[in-house]
Amino acid sequence: MADYENERYYSDAEREERENIRKQKITLTDRFLVLNQADLPDDKIPMLRDKMLHCSLRKLTAMQNMTCRRVYSMQFISLILGWTGIDRMLLGDVGIGLLKLCTLGGCGLLMLFDWLTVSGRTRRYNYIKVMGVMDYDDYDC
Repeated sequence: MADYENERYYSDAEREERENIRKQKITLTDRFLVLNQADLPDDKIPMLRDKMLHCSLRKLTAMQNMTCRRVYSMQFISLILGWTGIDRMLLGDVGIGLLKLCTLGGCGLLMLFDWLTVSGRTRRYNYIKVMGVMDYDDYDC
């Protein structure tokens, strides 16, 4: 309601500029989410969209250039090279990745566990990466 009260003090040119910015934010946000929806957690997408709409255009543009890890690629890497730990290292778990390398996939147990959980870990990794790019202190008022 406060936005409507302040809106009457803007000139027509300022209102038009604010509307153009809002449309650009919606376009950039929806484009990013459509392209990366399969690689982000389903339950976080509505909240992520809301937070992205409150980001600056600079941050949204930076997100367009960001590449998310693809779930299917990570599943393939985990299946083929899981015993080397490369799948864990690509998702930021370097310590466990080195453990898998030294123990040949944790004698197969860690490799089997990773085959079952790599898609969820990939989506969580991408979500954390997006949230890191967004930064909460860059919100527009």
